[in-house]
Amino acid sequence: MKTFPTSAAWCLGILFISVSLITTGSSEVVGPADPVVALAGDDIILPCSLKPNASVKDMAVRWTRLNPTTENVHFYRDGQDSNEDQSPSYRGRTSVFNEELKKGNVSLKLTRVTLSDAGSYRCFIPTLTSQVNQTTVQLLVGAVSQPVISIVGTKGWGVVLKCESGGWFPEPEMEWLDSSRTILPADGPPERHRDSGLYAVRRHVTVDQTDTNNFTCRVHQLEINHLKETEIHVPDDVFPKSQEVMIVGLLAGAVGVLAASIGVYMLIKHMKDDVFPKSQVGLIVGLLIAAVGVIAAGVYMLRKHIEEKKRKKLGKWAVVLL
Repeated sequence: MKTFPTSAAWCLGILFISVSLITTGSSEVVGPADPVVALAGDDIILPCSLKPNASVKDMAVRWTRLNPTTENVHFYRDGQDSNEDQSPSYRGRTSVFNEELKKGNVSLKLTRVTLSDAGSYRCFIPTLTSQVNQTTVQLLVGAVSQPVISIVGTKGWGVVLKCESGGWFPEPEMEWLDSSRTILPADGPPERHRDSGLYAVRRHVTVDQTDTNNFTCRVHQLEINHLKETEIHVPDDVFPKSQEVMIVGLLAGAVGVLAASIGVYMLIKHMKDDVFPKSQVGLIVGLLIAAVGVIAAGVYMLRKHIEEKKRKKLGKWAVVLL
């Protein structure tokens, strides 16, 4: 029976080890180009891996948080987690993907993210012979909430709306939109305050009656790329009576007075003077003149109001085009 030479076995073993060292030695630690964005309470993954892929099953992997001071987040070695010196704030919230380690994936899973978790994290493989044995992952953590709209009252011919939203981080922006998604001019700058590290914002707007009476409050935070919207429908009967209704009613009343005065005047012309004294004729003529004046004023007011509405509409379209 032939046996495999001992020297040949040693050669194969040395060759295997050499190939493994060359493979891992040529691999580099890489991370994401962009920050990882999360909301408070989320479970997230901080990506980190070897490229080209190489097993890290028997290597050491250390995750640390760099700012404001260095904290031990997670340590893997000798085929298992070794978190004796782990920072208390991360206790029970970190893990690596054991089945993925042989593929070079050393990403860290972090559960129940908090605002204080935000910062720079370092993924470090100290036993890697490559010059690039670490990378940095930036974690951004935010908080959002749904805005709430309420009707405050009336102002002039419009209705005053209030939008409030608290529990945001970082500080958000707030704006009002009409049904065509055009930004409305608000009643002054937003009111802001901060409590327990979270931001609250409030803003008022006075809206005129429209075809839909639908208005939207939008709150957005660009850094974490999150947006929340709430829409409200304002019933027609909440708005003060429109100027058109008042003017038309005024005109109708004036026309009624004018018609009655003309009727009475025509009747007087066909009757005897002793029945209708001349003094009453003068009174009726005065009423006629007053009715004509009221009609003229009403027509003028109606024209001015229509022109003002056209001007506002053209101005809104100009803003949209810009």
